[in-house]
Amino acid sequence: MNTAIPTPDPDDVTRGLAEIELYAAAHAPVLRVPAPIAEVVEVAEVVEEGETKRVRDLRARVAEAHRLVALQDDEAPLLVDTPRVRKRRQKVAEAARLYALAQDPDALAWSDARVRRTTTVMAMSAATIALGVSSIGVQDSVAKGLKLDPDSVGWWAAFGVEPILSLPLLAAVTVQAYAAMRGRPIDRKSPEGRKLFKAEALLLGLTLVLNCWPAIQWSGFDLLPLIVHSLGPLGAVTAIWLLPTLWKVLSVLPAGRGTTPRTTPGISENEVSDDEGEYGRYTSADIEALAARVRQMIAAGELSPSPGVHKIRKALGCGTRTAGRVQNALAGGAA
Repeated sequence: MNTAIPTPDPDDVTRGLAEIELYAAAHAPVLRVPAPIAEVVEVAEVVEEGETKRVRDLRARVAEAHRLVALQDDEAPLLVDTPRVRKRRQKVAEAARLYALAQDPDALAWSDARVRRTTTVMAMSAATIALGVSSIGVQDSVAKGLKLDPDSVGWWAAFGVEPILSLPLLAAVTVQAYAAMRGRPIDRKSPEGRKLFKAEALLLGLTLVLNCWPAIQWSGFDLLPLIVHSLGPLGAVTAIWLLPTLWKVLSVLPAGRGTTPRTTPGISENEVSDDEGEYGRYTSADIEALAARVRQMIAAGELSPSPGVHKIRKALGCGTRTAGRVQNALAGGAA
């Protein structure tokens, strides 16, 4: 089957092409003409002759040095405590408080009583041991004097002679020790003290004689046995007669000191003067007067425009705390 294709009309073709051209012209993109590229002119950097890197570095260091000189007059960084300084301040404050507590009259009384008790126990122990050692010599003298057979009942009973002499002696010393610990040492020149002294001398004399008697050889004198036999009695005599002197020394100790050390640690003795208490003895008016003096010194060129605490302290001859208050007044703060 043949299908005939109709031939288009030339007028229609012409009219269609014209409409296509009009449509394309209406919707065609606008082509912008690029601006002419500006000519890039390279401007060479003008470098002065001799301006090298070393010169620039040196100029920077000089400028830094001028800044540092202007800032180093301010001594505020020097007043900041380092951790080591702070730790040392705490230890010093603690030591000062402990020392002040140790000077308290009650603490001193307790310490004196403890020392008195310790010395009394030591002397009494020495006397007891010495009398126990001397019992050997006493027993030997009693056995020889009574011609007692060794290991007999009488020979063993002779060991009781020394306790007969030493127990009243220790009782007298114990009473004196207790009186001393109660703060009432017995006066040797009083009637009671004289009686005690005579009793002690008698008992110690008998003990000494009975100890040294076996060492005395009438046919020939030998010093060494005499010294050995006399060690016990002499030790007891020394311990017993030394106690009253120790008690007297402890009884005349002062009750306490009138002043206590400063508990607020300062920088040094030269930097904290006596004109400062807990809050400073100067009033606000005094601080203002000192600040006026500092301003006069600054105007006269004696001090820098912003003097530090140490320079103010040195110029005014005051303490560090007062100098800090003056510095605050100069800065417009509270005096």
